[in-house]
Amino acid sequence: MSQSDILDRLSSLDTNTVSDALDFLGLKGATYGLQPLWDCPKIVGRASTVKVGPKTDVAPAAHLLTPVIDAVTTDDRILVIAGGTEGVSCWGDIIANASKIKRIRGTIIDGMSRDIDGSRDVAYPVYGRGVTMISARNRVVQYDSGIPLEMRGVTVNQDDYVIADRCGTVFVPAARIEEVLDLGERIDRRQNLMVQAVRAGHPVSEVMHDSQFEAIRTDAPKSQDAPSQPGRNPKKASAEDEELIALFADSDTPGVSDALDKLGISGQAFGIMPLTDYSKVTVGTAFTVRYVPASDPPGSVGDFIDDVAVGDVVVIDNGGRTDCTVWGDIMTQYAGIRGIAGSVIDGVCRDVNRAISDDYPLFTAGRWMRTGKDRVQVGGVNEPIGIGKVRVVPRDIVVADANGVVIVPRDRAREVAEVARQVENSEAGIRKLISAGASIAEAREKLGYHTLQRKD
Repeated sequence: MSQSDILDRLSSLDTNTVSDALDFLGLKGATYGLQPLWDCPKIVGRASTVKVGPKTDVAPAAHLLTPVIDAVTTDDRILVIAGGTEGVSCWGDIIANASKIKRIRGTIIDGMSRDIDGSRDVAYPVYGRGVTMISARNRVVQYDSGIPLEMRGVTVNQDDYVIADRCGTVFVPAARIEEVLDLGERIDRRQNLMVQAVRAGHPVSEVMHDSQFEAIRTDAPKSQDAPSQPGRNPKKASAEDEELIALFADSDTPGVSDALDKLGISGQAFGIMPLTDYSKVTVGTAFTVRYVPASDPPGSVGDFIDDVAVGDVVVIDNGGRTDCTVWGDIMTQYAGIRGIAGSVIDGVCRDVNRAISDDYPLFTAGRWMRTGKDRVQVGGVNEPIGIGKVRVVPRDIVVADANGVVIVPRDRAREVAEVARQVENSEAGIRKLISAGASIAEAREKLGYHTLQRKD
């Protein structure tokens, strides 16, 4: 099997699944305490090991890590650094930029990083124990590279495999990778089947019984065990949906909000906020859902999701209720499998760790743990609803990011996108003038800042 195939298979899993596979095989590889140091994406690659430690002499030395970074010649590398000193950095923004240029996939540090905003600004993933402002210069030096390391109790060799995501970091011995992948894929299939069983109404005590997990050891990837292409969503976005979504690919909610103001359109969803500080913008077409108080006997709470197309954003009107949730981890996992872009809820969600670990975009009025089952039910789908004081019509365009959520009426989407682009270009021009030495008043006057959001 080629390295590319191995990395692709590993990328399709998460650290939870790989950790479970290692447990089944009696291998150590999962670490505790090496977490993402900014809201960075999952990384998968092969280890380039580096040993660092305290500087014990006064002679000048090359900055730690630079020889290893300069020596990288392939695009599958992850730097794995052991020996960091508590409170002292062994990573910063300059070497993050250098690593990005060398196409290194990320860095795992059993230690600290500083200048973490610099790593984030160039989208360079860094995982470690924490952040600090204290420089490594004259405190920490590189001892060796390409050697076995101890990372939080796990031995990591040069060229071992690495996977890291929101839940942490896992190392896989190179000699066992195919075995781990085979078992990990079986675990993943089994867990998807368990989700489907729960959704079909089977008791969770039966579905999650220990015997079901133990059966993974002997599971074979037979066609009768799981549907082909499990979870594959047959519902695709239309050509027009894709065109309208693409119009907002380079926008964010502040720019779209300003465009809505200039055009006299109400579209800012009040009080609907991101679950976490998302670094990317979610754009999709609205699949609307309206919840109502439960009847006797209660009705369905979530089957609508089978009708949502790839790239849609589920927009749920639960009347702003915060006493019961309408979204949890099973819905998160299933939506992710189905290629749904995200969910916007005028109400609350629960099981937030799952959404964060899966990097599934959720925008809500809050979070709480109490189920909505037997308290609310679906009252209608794909009909006009209200979200945060904004009317949402099915197939409207949803734009959501770390600032909140805006709704763009579908029939005004092209107009809004054009104005948003003009606003964002003007603001970029102002920032450029300020960087060149202009005063903020001069820059704003020259590019008409005070009229950017004003109605024509």
